[in-house]
Amino acid sequence: METKFQPTNDTPLAALTIGQFKEIIGTIVQPQSSPQTKQESFPDTFGKKECSQLTGYAVNTINKMICEKAIPFYKRNAKVIFKRNEIEAWLLANRIQTVEEFIEEKENQLSNGKGRK
Repeated sequence: METKFQPTNDTPLAALTIGQFKEIIGTIVQPQSSPQTKQESFPDTFGKKECSQLTGYAVNTINKMICEKAIPFYKRNAKVIFKRNEIEAWLLANRIQTVEEFIEEKENQLSNGKGRK
């Protein structure tokens, strides 16, 4: 039967095994849930506060984007509703090319004659 390691104030840090060190650190630091898990727990439809949490924008910014119709949303009476898959697609819509992708595209245009006047 293995007894649990109990360090004292006199136990030198260098005398600990890796397993003992991990055990001590594990009792001090609690693992946090990953952001991916938090996103997976989002419902399919949600309001402004949840949209703010998912996108990272402030609620006031979400309100401004609603007024400008810059974000996909639904409105029923005074309630604003967002769909998770639409918001995620909207966030990923304006992808910026890498330098390599841009160069490859321009080379393809030149080789196909589309870049010539």
